[in-house]
This record gives sequence, structure tokens and C-alpha cells, in this order.
Amino acid sequence: MRVDRDSWQQVRELFDSVCALDPSQWRTELARLSADPQVIAETLGLLEAQTCDLGRARAPMEQLLTAAAVSELNEGERIGPWRLCERLASGGMGVVFRAERADGLYAQQVAIKFLLGQPGPRVAERLAAERRILAGLQHPNIARLYDGGSTPAGNPYLVMEYVRGESLDQYCRRQALDIPQRLALFLKVCGAVQAAHAQLVLHCDLKPSNILVRADGEPVLLDFGVSRLLEGEERGVREPFFTAAYAAPELQSNQNVGVACDVFSLGVVLGELLAGGCVRRAAGASAAAVVAPSLRAGLGSKQRRALRGDLDAIVVRAGALLPEQRYSSVEAMAADVQRYLQHRPVRARKGGRGYRAGRWLRRNWKGMAALSAGLLLAAGFVWRLGQARAEAEREAMVAEQVSGFLVSMFQAADPREKGLRGGETISAREVLDRAAVQVDTDLDTAPEVRARLKAVIGLAYKNLGDSSRARPLMEAAAEALAQAGGAKNIDLAAQSLNMASSTYSADRFGKEGERLARRSLALLGEGAPDSFRIAQSCNSLGLALLSEQRYDEAEAAFKQALQRHEAGRREQFIGVLQDNLGMLYRRKGDLAAALAMFDRSTPMFERLFGPMSFDYWGSHTERSLAVADSGRLAEAVMLFEANLARAPKIFGEHSVYVSSENNRLAATLIRKGEYVRARPYLDEALRLTVAVQGKDSYGYSLVLETAAQLAVGTGDLRRAEADYRTVLATREAVIGADHPDTLDAALQLGLLLTRLGRNEGDALLQRAYRQWLPRIPANSANGIRVRQAWTEWLIGKQRLDEAAAMLAALEPVVHGSPFAAINQQVLRARLAQQRGAWAEAVTAWQAVLAAAVPVYGDDSPITRQWRAALATARAASANARP
Repeated sequence: MRVDRDSWQQVRELFDSVCALDPSQWRTELARLSADPQVIAETLGLLEAQTCDLGRARAPMEQLLTAAAVSELNEGERIGPWRLCERLASGGMGVVFRAERADGLYAQQVAIKFLLGQPGPRVAERLAAERRILAGLQHPNIARLYDGGSTPAGNPYLVMEYVRGESLDQYCRRQALDIPQRLALFLKVCGAVQAAHAQLVLHCDLKPSNILVRADGEPVLLDFGVSRLLEGEERGVREPFFTAAYAAPELQSNQNVGVACDVFSLGVVLGELLAGGCVRRAAGASAAAVVAPSLRAGLGSKQRRALRGDLDAIVVRAGALLPEQRYSSVEAMAADVQRYLQHRPVRARKGGRGYRAGRWLRRNWKGMAALSAGLLLAAGFVWRLGQARAEAEREAMVAEQVSGFLVSMFQAADPREKGLRGGETISAREVLDRAAVQVDTDLDTAPEVRARLKAVIGLAYKNLGDSSRARPLMEAAAEALAQAGGAKNIDLAAQSLNMASSTYSADRFGKEGERLARRSLALLGEGAPDSFRIAQSCNSLGLALLSEQRYDEAEAAFKQALQRHEAGRREQFIGVLQDNLGMLYRRKGDLAAALAMFDRSTPMFERLFGPMSFDYWGSHTERSLAVADSGRLAEAVMLFEANLARAPKIFGEHSVYVSSENNRLAATLIRKGEYVRARPYLDEALRLTVAVQGKDSYGYSLVLETAAQLAVGTGDLRRAEADYRTVLATREAVIGADHPDTLDAALQLGLLLTRLGRNEGDALLQRAYRQWLPRIPANSANGIRVRQAWTEWLIGKQRLDEAAAMLAALEPVVHGSPFAAINQQVLRARLAQQRGAWAEAVTAWQAVLAAAVPVYGDDSPITRQWRAALATARAASANARP
């Protein structure tokens, strides 16, 4: 039976109208809707095929629908902060509503998909984990997953980007796109799917209705990875949430699936785009390959000729019955489509020399017309064929090695493999370690592929917090890709260099971070004003310079990055740069500028990602530090308490972020003089840091520094000295003796020893003053700290005129920080006491108390200590009167 294009549209509409009815009602309803017997017959055939494909899924689907029988959701109802506005669609996965913010914080429209069924505890945990992965899937052609949760009745829902557009097939039909235009659109879809695969996310339900084309002609993929979220707790009870007409045989038969599953679906979609109608299997053949689009009934002879050969071969290979017969990746399929558009040999075709010669002539017909020497033509032709053959053989070898490599890596997760090892559980880390070891030996003839795999493995280690294993992999990948050349390889090389640079900077290896960031910028060159990769490289450079306390250079790098992100209108990354500038200004001592930056970035992250996101958490923490430095200690304590409550829910209980937040809260309470309240937070920070990072880490030295400050506050000076010595030794071993943070530790230990009257402190203070101060702005927060510590040392050494000169030089710059201003008055009081000017000392101690009470409180031990010093000065002043 043959139907033309218009009739096929009628078939689609009839199918959609009756597919949900009981099969016994199909004929009656079709007769009521249409009088065309051919259209009715074609529709019945398609319905019967779908029934065969979905027959074995009906029972579990009915059970799932029964379990999901909750109260009907209606427009106007609220789900969390969202109000349901319009019911958009419903189907096998659930019901979709258009929704908008109902709490008035800001205006935003989203699509909310309510998923059928109530997951068990294990599935609920996996849903949460998978949602976090999918939420990080950022691509211009993939609809974002913003959030998720469960209704009061226990039904899961997903909050996704709301996309206005029409389905891919309808758009192509309405715009009357020709074959090259349809293929160009399809390539964008492939790019989005490949980007998701690179992050180990499968779609498993690719079809035209899940690909919307916006008014600007850009396709956007919906429901990415949603079908995998809906799998049962075990393979044996997996629910088939997919559309059978587009699903690969292994997906329908409930077998393990991989990237080949999405390749199959894309083959069906491409076949329909080219043929203008269904290219699926015959009725009842639920596990059959996709047929060539040129065999579609109703096509004209001209269109058949255009599809025969290359395009038929691409569709047939993508839709092969066995996964190993399909393309190894979506990227490989897209490459074949690109070759067709460029009139190059299509690998799926497996044509001979004549075919390759024909492709070559098609590309080079103008040049061939100008050639007159037959012998030169023949020689060039033979050479070209040899080169093409060698390239094809090399690509075949690469594909074979990559395929074997991936299979060997993921065999570790195969249940049968586990059985061979007595049922042991194979962790993701073990698979990763295995991949890192074998990537060099198993892909020895595929350097570019090997380099890209190293970059991915390095990123995985970075995300696991293992920076020592991440950095060499990312650096090796970057250098190999840079040597290979080509725009794509250079971009990937720069990306790997940026990631390695950021890990160095986070571990306080700023010089190494700077080297890699500058290498990335050199590879990229000048670039466009809105270049994303150059902006990220400038940001990496800024972080490296900031870790070295080179504030002015870091500020210039951050501002270059911010300018490029603003040109590209990338809101999230603009917020990241505002955070980094706020962090820089705080360390410089410009607290007003720091808080101004955080007042822009922190609310932005809350609006974009919510209060339980990493972006908001990090920005909120840095802002809380600036609040504490500005003297608002009570407010800072409340902010840190709120952020500490969020941290385990975002990162898990055993995380370096939970440890660091305990440490920050403890340090703020110590600054406020609440030593007893600080103790449990400090103990928890010490316990977690030892467990997660170990005692020989820079992170442990940070927490131990807080412990030393608590010991000083409580008067346990022996403990304080021991802790400071450990901090100094750890940093000398980990980040080097001349690192700014090491010199900071030397300053604190030297100051403590000086206060104890120990000459040993002199060398440490002199080391910090002479090595650290020249490398940082003298009026920065750390510059003022070093100069005030030096002044205290001068007073202790009775070098009173030098101390007075230093205090006079500091006076214009200390008032940006309340702590520096209070310490300035303390030093003035002590200098006056050493000179015997008791009346002047009384005045200075009175100024100390006037400034301290608003910061520390009237009953703080710190305030009481200075009140006692005032009483002593008054008594001495009274005794000194004639």
C-alpha cells in the first residue's frame, strides 16, 4: 500500500487520536474520524506494530499507572515555589505543566514533569543523584534540568527549562527544508547528544516530539536522561519508559544499553526527516533494523535518487539490529553526515575506489576542469586514493581500539563479571583507576583519542577531590592535543590546562597554576572579544595570582575574564567572576568593594540555582567572611551556621566542604571571644580534615591554625606554640618555605614567642617582615597585619621611636578594617606605657574599649581583658601624679 506525504500526515494525526484507546475500539473510532480506507488501513498497521512492540510492557505499565493514581493535578495548584499554569502534555512518563514562580522572588517560566509511579528508597536515592548529574548538563541545545523533588503523595517531579517551539518533523515540514538544511539541523541535535554522552548521560527516548525547534531555528532536546531516571530498582523490574517506534532492540528487550541506544534512535529520526514519514519496521517486528529511507512508499523518483547510497547507508548503519554494527558514537555518525555534506566518502557506505574517486571529483570539479595534463591527473588521482585508503584503515584501527577499550573498562560493572569475582561490588573509582592505567597501552595508535580520554579521566579524578592524580592526566592530555593541532584540539587542550591550573591554585601551588593558565592563553591567541575559553583562562590565571597574593595582577586578569563573559552575556560566569573579585577585594582589605560584589553575585546564584546549589553555597560563604572582616561578627556567626546546615545536604557528611565550614564558624566564634561555643565546631573540623585530607595536607594546617588561635584565647600558650609549630612545618613541607601562607604561619608563631619573651621569635618575625611584605601591597589587609606585628616587636625591643614612626605611617590606612583600627589603638596604648606616658595610655585604652564593645560585645573576654588594661593604666597614671 502506498500513501503520499499528505496522507501520511493524516495517518499520524489518526494514530495520535486513537493510540490510547482499547484495540477493540480502534476500527470504530477510525471509521468515525476518516472516510479514506487506505489511510485507515495504514493507521491500523502502525497501531498493530506498536501493540506488538509494547505488548510485554503493558503489564508493568498498568502496575505503574495504578501506583501513580494520585489526586488529579489542576491548573492553579502550587508545587513548592511553582504555580501550575497550563497542562501541556501527558503520556507514558507522566504529565507536563507550564508553571511560573509563585513566591514573587523573580519571574520565571518552567516546565514541570510529574513522573508516574512512586519510587522505592533505593530508586529515590538514585533519582536525587541522577538529578544532580543532569542539572549540570549545560548545552545550548539541551533543555536545562533546574530542580526536582516529590509531591506530598510521593510522586517524583522534575523542574525543567520551558521551551517554546514545534517538533522537529513539523518544523522541517512547515519550513519546507531541503535535505542539506535538514541535515544541518540534525547535526546540531547530534552535537547536543554527544555533549551529554561525554558526561556519561544517555537519553534513551530520542524522537521528534522530544526535539523542539525554537523560532530562531535552534533545536532544543527535551527530557534528557529522564527515561533512565525512571528505571526500576533492579534490572528485572525496569519499566520501559520509551517510545517503541524509536527504541533500540536492546532497550526494548531490557538488556544493558549504552551510547549505541541513542545512535539507533537518531537513525530512526534521521530516516523520518529524510523520507518525510515513518521508516520503522514492519508490523510485529519489535526487534528489527531500520529500513533505508529511500524505500519509503510515496516518495518521488527524484527524492529517492537523492536518498539512495550515502544517506541510506548512514540511516541503515545507525539503525542496525546489533549495537556493534552501528556507529561507535554519535560523533562518528555526525561525522558521516558531515562527510556527505562535504561530498566526502561516507564510511557507512564502504564504497570502493570508484566511489571514492566520484566523491573526490564532486569536491574538486572546478580544479579538475582546469587540469590539462592527463598523466599528472592520473598520478594525483592514484595518490589521493591511496591517502584515502590509508586514512580509512587508520580510522578503522582507532575505532576498534576505542571500542575494545571502552568495553574492557565497563565490563567491571557487568553483573556477570561481578559473579566471577564472588559478587563483589565494583566502585566507580575502581573503574576509573583501571581506565587511567590502561589508557596508554590500549590506545597506542590513537593519540588524539587517548588524549581526550585522559582529559575526561582527569576531570573525573578532580571531581572526586583527588587533584594529585587529576593534574598529570590533564596536563598530558593538553600537551598531546596541542601537538595534534586543529581548532577543536586546541580548545580541548586549553580546557584541560584551565582545569589543571585551578587544582594547583586550590592547593596553593600558585606558580604552577599561573604557568598552565598562561600556556592556555598562548595556545588560544587573541580570540574573539566574547571568547568563552579565553575568559576561563583569564579566570584561571587570576585564581593562580590570587593564591600568590599578587592582588593587582589577579584583579586585572579577573576583569579581563569578566569583560569577555559580559560580552557573551553568560550570567552564571559573570556571577563567578564577581565572587572572585569579591574574594580578592576582601583579602586586599577593601571590604566595601568586596561586599558590593557579593551583594550582586550571591542573590544571582540563589535565583539561578537555588539555596541548595554549590554556586550559592560558595558565594554565601565568601560573603560571610567579608561580613566577619567588617566587624559584624554576630551576623557572620548566623550566616555561617546557616551555611553549615546546608553543607552536608549538598556535599554529604564526609566532605572537605563540611570540614571547612566548621572551621570558618569556629574561627569567627574565636574572634568574637566565644571560646566554649567554638570548641565543638573546631573538633569536628579537625576530625573530618584528618579523615578526608590527612594530617600532612595544607587543609589540615588551616584547621590547626584555628586551634592555635583558640589556645591563645583560652590562655593555653604551650598548646598554641605546639600547634603553630606544626602549622609552619606542614606548610614548609607542602607548599614551600617561601610561600605567602607559610610566611604567615612564621609571623604568627614569631609573634607568640615574642609575647612570651623568647628571642627565638625574632628571626621568624624578621623572616615574615623582610620576605613577605615586599611581595604584597603594604596597605592590603595582610600588609597591615605584617606592619602592625613588626610594630609590636619594635615596642617589645624598646625601639620606641621606630615603633612610633611605623604607627604614624599606618594611621591613614587602618580604618578600613575595625580589627586593624582597634589593634592600632592597642599598640598606641602599649607604646605610651613603655614611654611612661600613662595619661596618654589611658586615653588610648579608652579608645580601644569604645571601638571594641560594638564588635565583641560588652561582656566578651577580649573586652574584659582590655578593660583590665585600662584600669591598670589609670592606677599607674594616678600614682605618677606629683
